[in-house]
Amino acid sequence: MALANKYRPNSFSEVIGQENTVIALRNIIKNQSFHNGYIFSGTRGVGKTTLGRLFAKALNCTNYDVEKGETCNVCNNCVEVQKNSHLDLIEIDAASRTGVDDMRELLDSVQYRPSQGKYKVYLIDEVHMLSSQSFNAMLKTLEEPPGHVIFMLATTEANKIPKTIVSRCLQFNLKLVSDELIAENLKRVFTNEEVTTDDKSVDLLVELAKGSVRDSLTLADQAISHCDGNLTEPEISKLHGVLDISSTTKLFEAIFENSVDDVINEIRRYKSLDVNYDILFDRALSFLHSKMIDGLLSDEESAQDLHLYYQFFTNGLIDAKQTGNKRDCFDIAVLRCLTFSEDSKNSLKKKPKLAKKQELEKPQTEKQELNETSSNEVIKPLDEASEEKHDVKITPDNWLEIFNRLDLSGPSRAFFSNLQLQKVEEQKFFFRGTNLFVERISEGDINNLIESLKRLGYEGYTIEFESTESVNNTPSQDWIKKREIDIQEFKKEIISSELLVNFKENFGEEITEDRITITDHEE
Repeated sequence: MALANKYRPNSFSEVIGQENTVIALRNIIKNQSFHNGYIFSGTRGVGKTTLGRLFAKALNCTNYDVEKGETCNVCNNCVEVQKNSHLDLIEIDAASRTGVDDMRELLDSVQYRPSQGKYKVYLIDEVHMLSSQSFNAMLKTLEEPPGHVIFMLATTEANKIPKTIVSRCLQFNLKLVSDELIAENLKRVFTNEEVTTDDKSVDLLVELAKGSVRDSLTLADQAISHCDGNLTEPEISKLHGVLDISSTTKLFEAIFENSVDDVINEIRRYKSLDVNYDILFDRALSFLHSKMIDGLLSDEESAQDLHLYYQFFTNGLIDAKQTGNKRDCFDIAVLRCLTFSEDSKNSLKKKPKLAKKQELEKPQTEKQELNETSSNEVIKPLDEASEEKHDVKITPDNWLEIFNRLDLSGPSRAFFSNLQLQKVEEQKFFFRGTNLFVERISEGDINNLIESLKRLGYEGYTIEFESTESVNNTPSQDWIKKREIDIQEFKKEIISSELLVNFKENFGEEITEDRITITDHEE
């Protein structure tokens, strides 16, 4: 039996990483405050279907322990739910039954009372795949459902569910499981399965799982088969084309040092090893993200350069998803960083240094003196902007102009520059963006934007996000359009540069102009 099935939670206490949702479900059962429908949303492998099954089991368990919030797992209802044979738990895969006829056939059975348990539960997986007609058919039942019927809807894309359906359900957004919890779970599984492993092997599997418990167990299954029960980090790395984490650091050290030969040798090594470029992109973005938020860089120019490097790799990842040529897109992102480092007037001639301890401990008076000597150019525009608060209301039409005036920097600026301001209602911003950016935004990034707006005179705003497949009218797209001529010149410089001449000689491959693409974000 696959590990993902073998170690699927059979009780609420076995669910990891979703404590808030588990507490809410226990309280619902305890207080008997049932809704007509429930939505479990989140990425793959975080427990949506599992929690739906556990909830259904708890609803029909004849010996449910209210105090502990657990099912007995021995009564007929519990046993049959665990065997996927309970007559009152109807599971539907919406991906294969999208038609309105399928939904009407299902809903026709709603009127009949449960045959075994107290409630008849309809668990619809990947519900966002249903057609509009199917949702309309479901809506009437959700509005006036029989007392014995409960709908549970699981989805990876809650934004595709009609608002009319969402408004009639109680929604639980399941989060990615932390690396620590996934690591603990894997170690427990390996112990039970008598599999030999080490911390580095576990850490690598956790990195590959990206917050998904099911993916971690599937990867573990694959690794066990490959390594014959004796897991080692080198073998798992070979299996998935993953390099040691220090390789990313080595690459960027070469870029910071402006060492063309070392950079060429490193990307040449990646090609020879047939590495996983998805992981390389993730590690590059994580590395640059950490460098930008550590707050210890000694000079502001370096931080700005790192921000630009982050944009290069972000654009490269978008291009890779569109073209399917991940290796070339990664190499071009690296070469853009190196060329910028070589040609920019404010390039990084050496690895960014951390601020000295003495500098961090300077008394407050020194900071005040610095502000007094150079504040005229900064404070004046901000004051003027504050005065405009009563005259200029933020709208999607003027957002690009206002965004360019914000003193927002680092990863916060990178994230919000790739989001579209959809609307502003009652002191609330509604942003749209792809999962690539929305999932990476932290509470700190949100607070940074709110504080920047406040310094411009716009106070009291809150922020909401919506994931979507594509966006338009983002600040980043606007910058790219305005710099189109410069980018084309930059493209010509790359082709004719000595760097690519060396690349051809050492790497054995020529990069022609048709292989360099210029693409807007989420085009």
